[in-house]
Amino acid sequence: MPSNSEPYDPNKLGWGFAAGIIVLAIIANVTAYSIHNATYLKPDKPAAAAVAH
Repeated sequence: MPSNSEPYDPNKLGWGFAAGIIVLAIIANVTAYSIHNATYLKPDKPAAAAVAH
């Protein structure tokens, strides 16, 4: 028997874990977007190796 007097409510369980997963997803998306902005070359821009001639 649980020591607390509140009834068992499965809807209150797991919200901290879910919030952690959401935070990790946001961090992953921000990281991917910043890497994309730092490394993406537009298709009409010549590659760095072609400019070095």
